[in-house]
Amino acid sequence: MTLNRKRLVDTFLEMVQIDSESFQEKKMQEYVEKALKQIGCRVIVDNAGKKFETNARGNVMGFLPGTIKSAPFVLAAHVDTVKPGCGIKPVLKKDCITSDGTTILGADDKAGVAIVLEILRTLKETRVPHPPIEVLFTLCEERGMYGAKNLDCKKMKGREGIILDNEGADELLVQGPAVNDIWVDVMGKSAHAGACPEKGISALEVAAYAISHMKLGRIDKETVANFGVVRGGEVSNVVMEKCSLTGEARSLNNAKLAKQTAHMKAAFDLAVKHFTKKIDGRICKPQINFKAALRYPAVLVSKSHPVVKSLQAAAKRLHVPLYVRASGGGCDANILSGKGFTMPNLGVGVRDCHTTKETLILKEFYTAFELVWAAVTSYKK
Repeated sequence: MTLNRKRLVDTFLEMVQIDSESFQEKKMQEYVEKALKQIGCRVIVDNAGKKFETNARGNVMGFLPGTIKSAPFVLAAHVDTVKPGCGIKPVLKKDCITSDGTTILGADDKAGVAIVLEILRTLKETRVPHPPIEVLFTLCEERGMYGAKNLDCKKMKGREGIILDNEGADELLVQGPAVNDIWVDVMGKSAHAGACPEKGISALEVAAYAISHMKLGRIDKETVANFGVVRGGEVSNVVMEKCSLTGEARSLNNAKLAKQTAHMKAAFDLAVKHFTKKIDGRICKPQINFKAALRYPAVLVSKSHPVVKSLQAAAKRLHVPLYVRASGGGCDANILSGKGFTMPNLGVGVRDCHTTKETLILKEFYTAFELVWAAVTSYKK
C-alpha cells in the first residue's frame, strides 16, 4: 500500500477552509456526510443537534462493509474547531501546513477527519482485507463534548478502535481522568463591619478556613484538585453574607476521585463547626450547600489491548517512536468510554493547537495514517 499523500493533504486543505467553529458545524457535517457516501459508506446522521444549540443536524456515522468476518473497527474524530476558526487561509510549506497567522489552522481535528477519510478511500481502492469499519464524526467536542454526550450509540455495533484527536503522532493516550465539577454556596450572617462585626459570620472567612484545611493542587500522581472561581460580597463595610466557589477534582482512579471529593466536602463541614457561635443569645452557624457532579468519566485502555499492541508494532516497523501515556485532560474518548467504547487517542501531527501558531507537521501526519492503517488492517475479533 502506498499512501496517496497529495490526496490526503488536498482533503485537509479543503476542509480547513470550511468554517466550523463549535455550534456552527453544519457545513462540515454536510461535507463529511457527502464524502462518506461518495466512498460507498452507508451514512446515518443522528439527532444530537436537536439537544444543544448547534446549526448541525447531528453526529455523522459511516459504515463500510468488511471483507473479513470480524467485529467492526471504529474510527472517530470531531468536526468542530475553536475560535478564531472562520476564514482560515492555509499555507502549505515544504514540511508543514500553517494558517496565515490570523486564525487557527483547524488541524485539531480536521487532520484526524482527513486521515479517516483517506483510510476508507485506500481500503476501497486496494481491496486489502479488512474488518467492517464504522466511522464517527462528532459535533462540538471543543465546547463540552456535546456531540459525544448526545450520541445515539445504539446505531453502532463496534466498540473498539481509535480516536484521532491528539497532538504528536508519537503519542498514544490510553488513560484520561474522570472529573467532578464542584459548586459550593456558603451562607454566613451579615453585619456592619465597622459597628458590630462580631455579630456577623463572614462567608468568605468560612470558605477560606475550609480551603486552608484542604489538600489542593497535585494530590498524587493520579489526582489533582482546584478551586478556580470565587464570587461574593458587594461592599467593603458589610460582613460578607454569601459567597460561592467553583472548582473541580480530577483523577485517573475513580476511588481516589470519590475520596478527594469527600475530603473537600469535609473541609467545609469542619469550617461550619469552627464558625458556629452565639449571637445575641442564639446559636448561629454558617450554611453550606456542596454539590458535586461528574463532568465526564475516566478513560482506561489497557496497554496490552490488541489495538494498542498493533499500533506499537506498526511504529516499530516504521522506526518511529510511540509513547503510550496518560492524559490530564478530557476529550470525546472520555464520553465514549462511559458509553462502553474502548478507544485510545492517537496524535495526528499537530503543534500549538488552539492558537494562531497551530502547525501540522506533514511527516507526522503521514505517520499517523500509516499507524492507523496498520491497526485497521490487522484487526480481527
